[in-house]
Amino acid sequence: MTTRWYPSHEQLKDPQSTERSFRETLRILYDLQDSHAALQAQVKSSQAASPQSSASSTSTASVSRLLGLPVEPSDTTQLADGTTLTYDKNNRRFVFK
Repeated sequence: MTTRWYPSHEQLKDPQSTERSFRETLRILYDLQDSHAALQAQVKSSQAASPQSSASSTSTASVSRLLGLPVEPSDTTQLADGTTLTYDKNNRRFVFK
């Protein structure tokens, strides 16, 4: 669970207290922005390191994932009752059959 901080009336009673509260708020914000930027850089570097990305091998605009594995796109109007989602080991993806 995330802890949220809201300044109290006491922390905003005078200009010095208000400044301390805003500095704390901005410190938290900037730390969050820095960690977000670091995470984005890590994701981009890991995507660049693996050129066999399943998203790039598919011509669809978006690839659905199940347990982190791609699900083969299918036309939902063509799915019949009894259609099952199975895992294709050769292509390492889920397919509707």
